[in-house]
Amino acid sequence: MLGMSWVLIILAGIVLSIWWNGLGAREIARNRGKRMCDEAGLLFLDDTVCLQRLRLVMYRKQKLGLYRRFVFEFATDGEQRYQGHVDMFNHYVIDTDMQPYRVSQ
Repeated sequence: MLGMSWVLIILAGIVLSIWWNGLGAREIARNRGKRMCDEAGLLFLDDTVCLQRLRLVMYRKQKLGLYRRFVFEFATDGEQRYQGHVDMFNHYVIDTDMQPYRVSQ
């Protein structure tokens, strides 16, 4: 029974570590999404990103880590919403993209 409580403590530590690391990654993704919108003259909606995907992956066949995809919404005029994403491996941005959007005249 004593061994089982150690296993639970270790699992709780792992979950807490992933959650804590995720907060830093989320802030990096939010800043990147906001910067992308600012540079394109777009509105970064809700001032937040949302975790869409989380996976344990081997990146470039060298490092084991967490892949995360954060999505955000943006608009050109405040009415039509579009979506973008920021892909990360651990705390490094590896890809970004935004849906094609209509430029307001």
